[in-house]
Amino acid sequence: MGEATPKPKASARKKKGDSASSTTPFTPTPITTVESALQLSATAKGKQPLRATTP
Repeated sequence: MGEATPKPKASARKKKGDSASSTTPFTPTPITTVESALQLSATAKGKQPLRATTP
């Protein structure tokens, strides 16, 4: 059970990086979620609004 938890997490993290480097069309899809979260965080914090405007 303990190994099943870190396994999918590592896979998801590795897939994200691999996807961004391997598949370009797949990058905007999964990255959109990450960017959205970052954008919300940046907008809420008002510290890095450029980051949300760049992508």
